[in-house]
Amino acid sequence: MFKKIFKRNRVEIEPEEILLDRESTAKLETPINKKGVFILFAAAIVIFVLFLLRASWLQLWQGDYYSARASKNSVQSYPTRAPRGIIYDRNGKALTLNASNFSLLAIPANIPKEKNALNDWVVQVSEILEKKEADIFNFVKNLNKNSTELVLLEQDLKQPILIELETRLSNLPGLFINKETKRDYYEGNYFSHLIGYTRNVSPNDLKTDSYYSMLDFIGKDGLELQYEKELRGVPGKIAISVNSDNTILKTLVAEEGRQGNNLVLSIDGELQKLLTDSLRDKMAQTDAPGAAAVVLDIKSGEILSLVSLPSFDNNIFNTELINKTYQELVNNKNRPLFNRAISGFYPAGSTIKPFIASAALVEKTIDPSYKVDDTLGYISVPNVYNPEITYIYRDWRPHGFVDMRRALAVSANVYFYTIGGGYKNIKGLGINKIEKYLKMFGFGAPLGIDLPGETGGLVPNPDWKEKTRQESWFTGDTYNVSIGQGDVKITPLQLATAMAAIANGGTLWQPKLVSKITDSNNNIVKEIKPKAIKTELIGQDNLEIIREGLRMAVTDTDGSAFFLKDLPIKVAGKTGTAQVYSDFSKINALFAGFAPYDDPQIALAIVVEGSGKGITSALPAAKDVFEWYYNKNYDKLK
Repeated sequence: MFKKIFKRNRVEIEPEEILLDRESTAKLETPINKKGVFILFAAAIVIFVLFLLRASWLQLWQGDYYSARASKNSVQSYPTRAPRGIIYDRNGKALTLNASNFSLLAIPANIPKEKNALNDWVVQVSEILEKKEADIFNFVKNLNKNSTELVLLEQDLKQPILIELETRLSNLPGLFINKETKRDYYEGNYFSHLIGYTRNVSPNDLKTDSYYSMLDFIGKDGLELQYEKELRGVPGKIAISVNSDNTILKTLVAEEGRQGNNLVLSIDGELQKLLTDSLRDKMAQTDAPGAAAVVLDIKSGEILSLVSLPSFDNNIFNTELINKTYQELVNNKNRPLFNRAISGFYPAGSTIKPFIASAALVEKTIDPSYKVDDTLGYISVPNVYNPEITYIYRDWRPHGFVDMRRALAVSANVYFYTIGGGYKNIKGLGINKIEKYLKMFGFGAPLGIDLPGETGGLVPNPDWKEKTRQESWFTGDTYNVSIGQGDVKITPLQLATAMAAIANGGTLWQPKLVSKITDSNNNIVKEIKPKAIKTELIGQDNLEIIREGLRMAVTDTDGSAFFLKDLPIKVAGKTGTAQVYSDFSKINALFAGFAPYDDPQIALAIVVEGSGKGITSALPAAKDVFEWYYNKNYDKLK
């Protein structure tokens, strides 16, 4: 048996006694010290009172302060840019895209205002963005310090900068990264004059349309401008969580923006690129400063190709170098931003002759079989006041006796002097009738294409000359207009549209680029129907005579467009050469025509500036288009 012996004054307990009930309990229990309990209770009361006093202090005396700070620790809502609608060619090829993009935005009111804090903020931002501190200071200096509107600090953030920003934004109050989209143009150099471009909204844009916020982009040219309201979509919303130190904690998409409507064009992207490349080659070969061309469907006015050269890459408007590059484009003497196809004023040259002949047929100025004497290669006209003074109006060469069809084929100036201004026994149309019929064919006024910036050209008359030059109108002025020289000015778009009216039997269609508008799911929102400006212009019999003359220009060995005879498709057309008014040493080359001759489908007009005769530039480019059309429609044309 085990026994544990304790020292004096201690109780001896046997192990088995631990299990005993009362006796062992009496030996083990000791009463709680009342003094210790009182101390513990008093400490709890003191702690509770301290908490109560602190709560009262914060609630009553510091309540306004912390309430203000709490109100700053809030969620703020801002609009976001909606993705723009996509622009497609007639074959469903996307000509625009919405590429993902990250921007650094600022809330001016949340940027530090205390000098030392602001200096530190600027140093960090300039370091991250790899910009000069002075640039960041200037950015802050120009802000409205109390504004809570979002301001763009940097766009198109590259990945290394994005990563650096993500790790340091917690120390940069007032800044956050926003994911959005930017416009990306497919092969911009080919389509820039058609599609145009977008840029940041201007203060005037903000005043005139409440839709926009300061961070929005807006169409500034081309279809982007013309169809801005269709393309721009519905803005979304982002929610920004900001703490009391103005540090942005989190950015959330509160509401997704809805993409704008899409545009489906009549443009054939393949033809657009082919014609652009062809004209660039001809410009390089002839040292031409510019060129323009239009190809359209003669039965609807839908434009298949519209080219203006030199062009520009509209993607530059999405880069940081925009200001520098834009100024270079503006200062370029060849004006790459200028849409020559719809706004360029060109002397028509001999391409005006089919329309002068049309007027003569309707007015019965001359029988189409009557032959005019062009054996000398000029006409001699005495001064009405002094017969000893004689004016000579020359042809480009003698053509013998020519009727209307042959005059169109060989481009005989003497014939058109005669039917336009009159000569010997032929009275001539006179300028008033010439003006009437040229305007009937769409010259002298905008045609209404769905692009901004179209101009109307010029069909001169005596009143115009009197007002602009304070001079009287002379018969010599009428002679010049009759062969497309002098003051008559046309656009390539007008020339193509007028040639289409000859080819299709006398309907002048309003040219258009957009065939339909669809929503983001490609459901049709609106179809753009063809619209006739005028119908039955001069009668089928008269038009047939004009078409026969234009076909002879290709088939006759001395025809002005004989270069096109070996095409696998029958074509008709009219060449033109015209002196540049500002520099008579330069000659523009022109061609206007249609195909197939027996069942016309397309018409085109081409101008190459300062390149000399049409056979060196305009005709070869037209040939490329007709060959493309034949190859594309081979099965139908067999």
